[in-house]
Amino acid sequence: MKDPELDILIEELEKRTDLTVADFDGVSHGLGFLLPELAETNLLDAAHIGTSDSAMHIADKAFPNWAVHIHGRANDKNGHWRCTLRESDSRDNDAVIGRGRSPVLGQAILAATMRLAMSLKKD
Repeated sequence: MKDPELDILIEELEKRTDLTVADFDGVSHGLGFLLPELAETNLLDAAHIGTSDSAMHIADKAFPNWAVHIHGRANDKNGHWRCTLRESDSRDNDAVIGRGRSPVLGQAILAATMRLAMSLKKD
């Protein structure tokens, strides 16, 4: 699935470090569209969705038993985080992989989750 509005949301997650609650509200609605089973839970609360714990919980609920790989380096100015969601750790031929990168860990996880959900969503 390709959706220019969702692509813009992912781009914002990956480039900005100063997202507001209003920005995260857009991310929340995007995730609710992509993952309707999460829309009726309190997981997509815009006030908390950007934290690393919340983002991991969302990824876990959306893609249970998928492997989450986080790689990064924290430094004084910004971190440099990458997140990869894979169906299996034991092979390298996954049909779909979710990838995200951001100076903020929670935002990298959300970007990877959104990309994976977009890849799996039928048009």
